[in-house]
Formats: sequence, structure tokens, C-alpha cells
Amino acid sequence: MKYSKEELGLMKAIDQHVKTKKITYYKAIPQELYQKIKDIMKAKNFRGSLQEYFEFLGYIFIPTSKYPKDTNDIIRLLMQHFPSRYVTNLENIDRNLYYIIQDKALQNKVDIPEYLNKLGFNFVFNSNIYPHPPTYYIGASEKEYINRLNKLFPEGTIVIEELIEKDSWLFKSINYLRQIRSIQTIDEQLELFGYKVLRRWNGFKET
Repeated sequence: MKYSKEELGLMKAIDQHVKTKKITYYKAIPQELYQKIKDIMKAKNFRGSLQEYFEFLGYIFIPTSKYPKDTNDIIRLLMQHFPSRYVTNLENIDRNLYYIIQDKALQNKVDIPEYLNKLGFNFVFNSNIYPHPPTYYIGASEKEYINRLNKLFPEGTIVIEELIEKDSWLFKSINYLRQIRSIQTIDEQLELFGYKVLRRWNGFKET
């Protein structure tokens, strides 16, 4: 079967993300490449679905659930992206899987790095994704977070697991904030807000 120069380039790019010629879901392919595939498919006037176009290029499309809930399914998807078991930049590589893992971590009252560790993976924080601000500042949204934190923890000491239990939305929001600020952990972000941070699984015991 003869392919155009553009299609051969596509196949070479796809192969970097789909090692076995099997595509289980479209999000395994970066958004920019995904859009390029659709543009070339349209330019070639391909008559068929996107799935059929992938098959035309020589790939096997095996759809799986977009929302894996079983731990084994999550591990399988992680292994597709990170066969070395070192997880980095997950939110940009597979945002759907990232949010699934975030919800699973919340359900288990742990943060994402610890949850991944329980699955046998190592979380690698990529500090090059976002630049550090020249000086730390508190904007409008941060002030809202601090006001909510003050109501939940008026004494100024935050237990991470209690924050998750009391206001999971607030935990998610602050956790996202620390990522775009290139701050290693949510503990450090909360300390920048001026709080003392404790964890139950790190030697803290309730009285």
C-alpha cells in the first residue's frame, strides 16, 4: 500500500507514542499530533471515520473504557505511558487518566505521588514545565483559598487528610496552583500561605 509523504511522516510520529501498533484510545496521542492527523485526513478527502483512517495507516484500534475504575486498568494505562515506572508530566500526556488518579488519591486520603507509589510507580516532578515566578505573590484566587482555609483551620495547622475530607475541591485547587507555580508538594504551597502542615501517615496521631 502506497502512502503519501505526509502520511509516512504521520506514521513515524505516531510510532513514537504507539509502540505496538495498537491504539486503545485517542488520548494516547498528543493533542497537536491528533489535530495534524485529522487535518491530513481531511486534506486527503479520506472517506471514513478516524478509526478507519488509523486502520488504513496500519494501526489496530482497540477501544477501552475512557474512565478506568479498576486498579489493574489504571496500572495498565500507566505502563503504556511510563514503562520505566517513572511518572512525569502525566497531566499533559493523558489528562483524563490524571484526573482519574487524582480522584482515586482523594478517595484513599493521600496525594498523587503517594497513590502512584502504592501502585508501584515513582512520581517525578518536572520543574521545567512551568517557570518559577521571580517572587511569590498572592493573587485573588489565593486569597479566596486562604479565607476558606482559615475557616477550616482557624488555629493555623492543617492536616492534609482533614483538608481532603472537609473540602476536596479546595485541595484540588491548591494542588493545581502549586503545579503551575512549580512547587514540589502541596505541603510547601500551604507553608507559603503561612500554615503549619501535618500528615496522619507521617507520624501525626489524632488526640
